[in-house]
Amino acid sequence: MQAFKILVPHFKHYKKDIFAALVAIIVSAFATLYQPKLLENIQRAIMLDQKDIVVRDGVILVVLGIVAIISGIFNVYYAARVTQGVTSDLREETYAKIQSFSFGNIEKFSAGSLTTRLINDMNQIMNMLMQLFMQLLRMLILIVGSFIFCIVIIPRFWWATVVMVILIIGFGIYVLKQMNSLFDKFQKTMDKISGRAQETLQGVRVVKAFNQGPQEIKEFNQTSDRLNNYNIVIGYWFSTIMPAFQLIAYLVITLVVYLIGQGIVAHPTDVAVVSPFFNYILTLLWTIMIAGMTMMQFARGNISLGRIKEILDTEPDVKFNENAPTDVLGGSVEFDHVSFTYPDGDDETLKDISFKIKPGQMVGIVGATG
Repeated sequence: MQAFKILVPHFKHYKKDIFAALVAIIVSAFATLYQPKLLENIQRAIMLDQKDIVVRDGVILVVLGIVAIISGIFNVYYAARVTQGVTSDLREETYAKIQSFSFGNIEKFSAGSLTTRLINDMNQIMNMLMQLFMQLLRMLILIVGSFIFCIVIIPRFWWATVVMVILIIGFGIYVLKQMNSLFDKFQKTMDKISGRAQETLQGVRVVKAFNQGPQEIKEFNQTSDRLNNYNIVIGYWFSTIMPAFQLIAYLVITLVVYLIGQGIVAHPTDVAVVSPFFNYILTLLWTIMIAGMTMMQFARGNISLGRIKEILDTEPDVKFNENAPTDVLGGSVEFDHVSFTYPDGDDETLKDISFKIKPGQMVGIVGATG
């Protein structure tokens, strides 16, 4: 993620908030992760009529729940501070860079595209950063921890957990690849629809004068329909993730329940570990599902980051010359056989133009394009 580098300088301004957000999410993740293990201890103690252990672990379970809630609140608070601060700083940096652009640079991007990048793309980056500081580390801890506990609780069924993870991750990667291109097309179409709306509204007098309203409506509707189609396809892919992940997980759970039932005589203690095993399996499932959604957000945010990086990496076509002569100019302007062609054009817009404007003269440039 080369585009992610543009965020690094801004992170330096929020080191304390980032540290607090990460510590809070680590505490919350470990508190959540250890709760099913305590449930297993309580169930074993109930089977052995060990009331003191039931009370002790029950109190610890309640305390862990409270700790998880409080640390979660702190994580959201500090994650929001970092996210809002970094996004605001990046937006200001991007806007300042746009102000340094020449007319040629703005023509290259288009005003509509620049507006979309400052608003829509920044929102995607903000959502990505929020997921980064609220979910990423938490999900990593929960996935690794749940995976290890699933294997430790019933070692002989380690392969079931591995198969489930491989199938879920494999399907998630396939969906992510399909959606990456869709996100890119969506943002580019958003540029077009924003640019068309802006140009039409700015030139509304010309549109009405030449009775081009119906044509503008037709072209706008075509672009809008294309944007809508991309949104629908993205929604279709999103709708497949949860059912597919749940189907895989519940098939694995069903298989393990069947195998435990077949071997309950040889392994009677499996009764106590069935519940925590299912809890860890479901924790692993939901964490991977959230991770899949988060990766979708990261894919979308990464595309937006690339679009912002494109602005920041662009050098203005016209730069102020620090070594320019300081002589007092006479004030006259002269065009001597000047021709001009737009960067993306083939024909000359101006051809062999010559004129001279003396100081104090008034010149009028007539026409919509002028």
